[in-house]
Amino acid sequence: MESQTLTHGPTAIVRLGESMGGYDDCNRLQLTVREMLDSGTRDFIINLRDVSYLGPAGIDAIVATAEMAARAGATLKLAELPDHARRALADAGADRLFDILPEPSESDASRTTAPGTTTMPPAPPPRQWDSKMTIEFPSAEGNIAEAARRFTSFLEQLRMDSPTLCGLQIAFSEAFANAVQHGNKADPSKCVVAECIANGQMLKIRVTDEGEGFDTATTIALRSNPFHDGGHGLNLITTLMDEVRYNDKGNSVSMVKLCSQPLPKQQHGNDHEQVSQPAER
Repeated sequence: MESQTLTHGPTAIVRLGESMGGYDDCNRLQLTVREMLDSGTRDFIINLRDVSYLGPAGIDAIVATAEMAARAGATLKLAELPDHARRALADAGADRLFDILPEPSESDASRTTAPGTTTMPPAPPPRQWDSKMTIEFPSAEGNIAEAARRFTSFLEQLRMDSPTLCGLQIAFSEAFANAVQHGNKADPSKCVVAECIANGQMLKIRVTDEGEGFDTATTIALRSNPFHDGGHGLNLITTLMDEVRYNDKGNSVSMVKLCSQPLPKQQHGNDHEQVSQPAER
């Protein structure tokens, strides 16, 4: 990462190089900001105009750098994001974590204070959290991974610790895969609905399929036998979650996870996303 750091009054502008995908690049960003924090800087703009690749490691580094700045009482904003960088942040759910400055107009660009640096307009209002999500997918194998990706994006905005987030990802993926493969028998004419609600220090998840259901009491009893073939995914879900319940029919599972820190309060209503065609058959 060939970055350039400029100052504009009390603001430090860190202009990133072409690539933000390697761990060395990411470490240099954090080191640069940490050194400026130590010197008293409390206002940062990360300029991504020249970035041609923004990978998962780069997104993690920018998020970690913003958290480091926040702990020091500093602000960190993003500016001049290329379209691919905006998409990468949105796909990871990280765009909700930042104030993203509007693109400078031609009149802004004429008021340069240093090569490659422009006077930025005021930041837009902070984005609100989405702490309720409903997704609906046809029962195709390819949609299992896509549902898990959407769920992960939802979790990342809640800023949970890594072990909790990882456990939730596994439990959700198991429940959704069971609904697609066993509940709906991978029939793309039937859908699976997943509902997620963050409330206080509790995350509630419900996964429902359109299948015939199963005898939950018998299956739960059999899964305690390590030599029984099947049911181990249900056992894993029970281990990872604080509460697991099934409806009488056996085609809907409700899971609860208690979190150590309060989750963001719900700001929006029912954000329901329906995918009418399977991603893959």
